[in-house]
Amino acid sequence: MISASVEPERLLKELRGLWRDLGKQDANGVLRACAMTLVVVADEAQDANVIGETVAGLMHENPGRVIVVRVRQCAEQVLEARVFAQCWMPFGGRQQICCEQVEIIASPSSLLDVATVVRALIVPDLPSILFCPGESLWALPDFKSLLPLTDKLIVDSCRMSEPAGVLDFLSGLPGSKRRADLMWSRLTPWRQAIARIFEDSVLCRRVYDLTEVRLMYHGSEEPSSIYYLAGWFMHVLGAGVPINVAPGVGPEYARVVHVSLIGIDVDATIGITDRNTAETSINGKAAEVTVFPDAGDEYALRQELAVPGRDPLFDDVLGLAMLMRGAR
Repeated sequence: MISASVEPERLLKELRGLWRDLGKQDANGVLRACAMTLVVVADEAQDANVIGETVAGLMHENPGRVIVVRVRQCAEQVLEARVFAQCWMPFGGRQQICCEQVEIIASPSSLLDVATVVRALIVPDLPSILFCPGESLWALPDFKSLLPLTDKLIVDSCRMSEPAGVLDFLSGLPGSKRRADLMWSRLTPWRQAIARIFEDSVLCRRVYDLTEVRLMYHGSEEPSSIYYLAGWFMHVLGAGVPINVAPGVGPEYARVVHVSLIGIDVDATIGITDRNTAETSINGKAAEVTVFPDAGDEYALRQELAVPGRDPLFDDVLGLAMLMRGAR
């Protein structure tokens, strides 16, 4: 039985009371903003401030009801909740904009009850997203009870101990489930820089004359990003162009250090020269220097939330990444 303190009816009543109180506190009233439900499930050991700052930053462009579930690793049954609001004043405005947030602390044995609570709190007729940044929760027996509740699941393989394991997890989900990995979102600047090489009217015809793609990654383990990037090249070029993967040294962005494209009359490279700066060279000459955006959680989540439905490109790349991994 769910504790009275976390019964959905009680939490919804507290949310209604929260809006009444906010309206009384401000003579100009407050504007309630809600375009989605975002459910965040994370281990309580993760930095609470980091998750809070990420969510707060997202709400300005992606307002919604946020349900943060912090899983406390303990043997006893724990389930408690509180409600509050995230508010901000737009520049030059006189009326606060507020989003509601529900924070739930639960033990692994309480996740079935959490699913019941979350189901009742999801705003109807609006998109709903489940974001689970850490793989430690995926193996919990009752974690799967949360998956059917939302339209889309987002994970983040950036800090995984075995990053390529995310391929197995995402591929094992039902085919109808919309899925995403923030590491794929972090590759957007790489893909844009590669595409710009072939915007030249002469080079655009050379894309089909490539004979080899070389990808270099940072770290001792092959990261998920290198498989995603390889899968993307397979999607664009087909299976006829060899893709070689190797560890590299030097600065990295999304765990990728260097990309080389070799072919008839074209030898192009993109390398990271410092934390966020990429330098592109074509046939031995510097072509451009690009400052990539900060690849933090907020940036990557914002990128992913901009894709409202299924991402057929990612689905295709995921399958090709699995093939690439199996071939190694």
